Amino acid sequence: MSVGTTLSQARIAAGMTLEELANASKLRASILLAMEGGDFSHCGGLVYARGQLRALAPILRLDPDELVAEFTDEVAQGLHGRG
Repeated sequence: MSVGTTLSQARIAAGMTLEELANASKLRASILLAMEGGDFSHCGGLVYARGQLRALAPILRLDPDELVAEFTDEVAQGLHGRG
Protein backbone atom coordinates (compact mmCIF):
# COMPACT_ATOMS: atom_id res chain seq x y z
CA MET A 1 0.00 0.00 0.00
CA SER A 2 1.27 3.49 -0.82
CA VAL A 3 1.61 6.35 1.66
CA GLY A 4 -1.16 8.22 -0.14
CA THR A 5 -3.50 5.24 0.20
CA THR A 6 -2.54 4.86 3.85
CA LEU A 7 -3.41 8.51 4.48
CA SER A 8 -6.71 8.28 2.63
CA GLN A 9 -7.80 5.08 4.36
CA ALA A 10 -6.80 6.39 7.79
CA ARG A 11 -8.73 9.62 7.23
CA ILE A 12 -11.82 7.72 6.15
CA ALA A 13 -11.47 5.30 9.09
CA ALA A 14 -11.27 8.31 11.42
CA GLY A 15 -14.51 9.60 9.90
CA MET A 16 -12.90 12.84 8.75
CA THR A 17 -13.46 14.87 5.60
CA LEU A 18 -10.53 16.55 3.85
CA GLU A 19 -11.73 19.87 5.23
CA GLU A 20 -11.82 18.53 8.80
CA LEU A 21 -8.31 17.14 8.42
CA ALA A 22 -7.17 20.44 6.93
CA ASN A 23 -8.53 22.30 9.96
CA ALA A 24 -6.95 19.85 12.39
CA SER A 25 -3.57 19.80 10.65
CA LYS A 26 -3.39 23.41 9.40
CA LEU A 27 -2.58 22.08 5.92
CA ARG A 28 -4.62 23.10 2.89
CA ALA A 29 -7.18 20.56 1.73
CA SER A 30 -5.70 20.75 -1.79
CA ILE A 31 -2.30 19.65 -0.47
CA LEU A 32 -3.88 16.84 1.54
CA LEU A 33 -5.80 15.67 -1.52
CA ALA A 34 -2.59 15.65 -3.56
CA MET A 35 -0.80 13.71 -0.81
CA GLU A 36 -3.59 11.14 -0.72
CA GLY A 37 -3.13 10.81 -4.48
CA GLY A 38 0.58 10.15 -4.03
CA ASP A 39 1.69 13.62 -5.16
CA PHE A 40 3.99 15.16 -2.54
CA SER A 41 5.42 17.80 -4.87
CA HIS A 42 3.28 20.53 -3.26
CA CYS A 43 4.77 19.94 0.20
CA GLY A 44 7.78 22.17 -0.35
CA GLY A 45 10.40 19.43 -0.61
CA LEU A 46 11.12 16.07 0.94
CA VAL A 47 12.03 17.42 4.38
CA TYR A 48 8.74 19.31 4.57
CA ALA A 49 6.80 16.31 3.27
CA ARG A 50 8.26 14.17 6.04
CA GLY A 51 7.38 16.85 8.60
CA GLN A 52 3.83 17.07 7.29
CA LEU A 53 3.48 13.28 7.49
CA ARG A 54 4.74 13.37 11.09
CA ALA A 55 2.13 16.03 11.89
CA LEU A 56 -0.68 14.10 10.19
CA ALA A 57 0.14 10.72 11.73
CA PRO A 58 -1.17 11.32 15.27
CA ILE A 59 -4.33 13.01 13.96
CA LEU A 60 -4.99 9.91 11.85
CA ARG A 61 -3.90 7.47 14.57
CA LEU A 62 -0.88 6.31 12.57
CA ASP A 63 2.66 5.68 13.76
CA PRO A 64 4.75 8.66 12.55
CA ASP A 65 7.98 6.66 12.30
CA GLU A 66 6.35 3.92 10.23
CA LEU A 67 4.63 6.44 7.95
CA VAL A 68 7.84 8.38 7.31
CA ALA A 69 9.79 5.14 6.75
CA GLU A 70 7.19 4.05 4.19
CA PHE A 71 7.46 7.45 2.48
CA THR A 72 11.28 7.28 2.47
CA ASP A 73 11.13 3.82 0.88
CA GLU A 74 8.76 5.07 -1.81
CA VAL A 75 10.99 8.08 -2.52
CA ALA A 76 14.00 5.76 -2.83
CA GLN A 77 12.03 3.74 -5.39
CA GLY A 78 11.30 6.95 -7.31
CA LEU A 79 7.55 6.94 -6.79
CA HIS A 80 7.27 10.63 -5.84
CA GLY A 81 8.34 13.90 -7.40
CA ARG A 82 11.12 15.73 -5.66
CA GLY A 83 9.00 18.87 -5.13
